[in-house]
Amino acid sequence: LASKGIRAIRNGYPEAEIHLLTSTDAAPLARHYPYVDRVWPFPIRELRGDKAHAFAVLGLIRRLRRFRFRTAVNLYSVESAAGAFRMGSLMMLSGAAERVGIDGYALGYFLTKIVSPSRIRGRHVADAMVEIALSAGGVADDGGIEVFWSPAAEERCRDLLPAGMPVVGINPGGLRCNRRWAPRKFAEVADRLIEQEGVIIGLLGGPGEEGIGETVLGDMRRSAVNLSGRLNLEELTCVISRLNALITNDSAPMHIAAATGTPQVALFGPEDHTLFRPYAEPGAYEIASADIGCRPCRKDECGNPLCLDLITPDVVFEKCRRLLRAAARTGEPRGRAGTAEERSAIGV
Repeated sequence: LASKGIRAIRNGYPEAEIHLLTSTDAAPLARHYPYVDRVWPFPIRELRGDKAHAFAVLGLIRRLRRFRFRTAVNLYSVESAAGAFRMGSLMMLSGAAERVGIDGYALGYFLTKIVSPSRIRGRHVADAMVEIALSAGGVADDGGIEVFWSPAAEERCRDLLPAGMPVVGINPGGLRCNRRWAPRKFAEVADRLIEQEGVIIGLLGGPGEEGIGETVLGDMRRSAVNLSGRLNLEELTCVISRLNALITNDSAPMHIAAATGTPQVALFGPEDHTLFRPYAEPGAYEIASADIGCRPCRKDECGNPLCLDLITPDVVFEKCRRLLRAAARTGEPRGRAGTAEERSAIGV
């Protein structure tokens, strides 16, 4: 999601040395972005589980200060006063003389150039990050979001999916439980797609989500290729790029599919899909959601998740079938090449 904003910064500073501080989860993908010179993994999620990682953060800050950065840019909005204090402190400790970001929860006290929340209110998060990049001297372009992976990952994924037949990926997992559609409903859609559209089903999922994939597979009448827990992030990205369509919860694979040009049905429960929808052309995705009064909401847990329960397999199946048939009519290839070497060579 940040790729368009980072690219805008590169456009504005073509000769600059640009470093990216990102989560340890995202770092393996970030290292392949051609407009970033260096990637620094930051243990965001690890800190939540073990405060001992704070010592690693202190060491990281010491190393960052040696570069004497001119500008530090925070592309994300903070969600709490504690988050604002942590981000503001990090930007100050980086040693950067110029610090740019959205003012929220008093983060503005740490910044030298403030982006008013009113400038990004109601805008898709990718566009909001571009707005912040512009305030830092970036130059926008007409491109979308991007994702890259290595030739080695491409080679490892070459034979994971059968060739010559349409393949639909199903991603039944996701970081937050209240964003996950029921496995039995995914199973029902998968069986119908196999029986009525003649597709191969590939079950996807990250480390720790093997059980979700097994549950979906156990609820299915037909067989599927179960890749749950077998892929690292690079490999998952490569596999998604090769799909004819993806059915996914609101999650990272949803945004990866948008970046690779893979058609998808995105299931939205509590989140606002106008802000977090797949950042792609309208014909490249379908949204499945329930129109109820309590959404959007930012709860991490819900005892009565009607926003997901009211989405029916019939709706998801029809949306996926519509995408598959539209792609068949236009003769579009499955996915897009995405290694940094390939896409840089063609001027992307």
